[in-house]
Amino acid sequence: MGNRMRLILAITICKLLYFIGSMMGKGSSLPGRAALALCPDALKRLKLPETMIAVTGSNGKTSTTEMIARALEAGGKKIGWNHEGANQIEGVATLLLRLASLRGRVRRDALVFECDERYARKVFEAVKPSILVITNLCRDQLTRNGHHEFIQNCIHKAIETVATAPMVLNNAKSGMRLVLNADDPFVTALAHPLMRKGFEEYDLQCSYFGVSQQAAGDSAGSQIQKQKITGMYDDGAFCPVCKGRMAYSYRIAAHLGGYVCGECGHTRPEPDIEAAGIDLETGVVSLSGGIDTRLAFPGLTGAYNLIAAIAAATAAGLSVGDAARALDGYELKGGRVARFSVFGRDGVLLISKHENSLSYDQSLMMAAGNSKPCTVVIMVDSISRKYYTSETSWLWDINFDLLAGGNVKDVVLTGRYANELAARFAMTSVDPEIIGCVEKTERLRNYIDINTTGEIIAITCFSDKEKLLSALRERPFS
Repeated sequence: MGNRMRLILAITICKLLYFIGSMMGKGSSLPGRAALALCPDALKRLKLPETMIAVTGSNGKTSTTEMIARALEAGGKKIGWNHEGANQIEGVATLLLRLASLRGRVRRDALVFECDERYARKVFEAVKPSILVITNLCRDQLTRNGHHEFIQNCIHKAIETVATAPMVLNNAKSGMRLVLNADDPFVTALAHPLMRKGFEEYDLQCSYFGVSQQAAGDSAGSQIQKQKITGMYDDGAFCPVCKGRMAYSYRIAAHLGGYVCGECGHTRPEPDIEAAGIDLETGVVSLSGGIDTRLAFPGLTGAYNLIAAIAAATAAGLSVGDAARALDGYELKGGRVARFSVFGRDGVLLISKHENSLSYDQSLMMAAGNSKPCTVVIMVDSISRKYYTSETSWLWDINFDLLAGGNVKDVVLTGRYANELAARFAMTSVDPEIIGCVEKTERLRNYIDINTTGEIIAITCFSDKEKLLSALRERPFS
């Protein structure tokens, strides 16, 4: 079989499997896997649009990707994006091949694709992005990723792959713009001359987004304290470039903030797009330059994703004002936040990545900052959907003390690892009188009705989302 026939057959099979899978609510990776098995170089042979936006990082990839696509679509562009969230090579292949004609041309003005941080290099060997957004880097999935310096190295190699790739790949032009989180020293280190040594002669441009100290203080509900570390470790203590001692003028969250290395001078760059203010009551995010936009769910995490999306959209040609207006009040469709009701009480479910303290801490901050009395439900039933592990040491990295006092009236721990959660909470300042442990989820709804009060804020991972919502929808246990 000739190469061209292989490509045509691969595209056809991908389209067919994707159609069948979409009817069954599945099929985001399998179609691409089957197509690449038939034609391994299929992606390299596609004719892609000039604007190719890849989004990677530890947190916020799915939400940021969706908002970028939304902003560009509102700007009149025809967009393709991997809304299923499949972000390894097979998932990206499904996106590109299902959109391609049998001639191998993807007729879109731009493509936006989420990309797994560990496997970005493999994707970029076949598809060259013109814009790469890096949201943040932090401890995440200990069994799979290890320390985030390992992930930083993976992304560094991915950037190098793009910088040194042949210009003829996918008819791509030379050059790439990096859209980087200015507040994260591990992200901005990727633009440091010492990190880019060996491929600095290639056309790599940088733009930055960030949250101001004042805005972060607003979102936390109080003034940020200098040098305050609340976790069990401090990943911001040493410079990711030279390992010299890092100094902070303020911390926003974990190692994010205003930083400078006394050895090599690695420091927070001035953001091109910055959140100058965040109003937790109205959700209004005030950008530097006097432009306001609103978050559907106010909070620091949403603000970071929002300004990352605006920065990427402006890199793709939109104005800041147009991008901000397109995302004003936009509610994500990707399922990272869900509303529900239990016995007439309002509830909101926040998807937080297990094994990821930065993600969890932001959800806890949202719960702690709730203006009305509330009950916080935390479920840990399955730790990962990518691999099996019963490792729960990551619970000790999370700052559960955020739930102490304030309007949090009850805390309910549930799921297979409810007892491990209870052991962790025993070492916090949260009043033990308000903590309930309900290991069996079929008892959860009844317990909440009898023993808790106020709005319900549920926190769990994506894998446990439907389990928790199902438990809350079930009849009371008898």
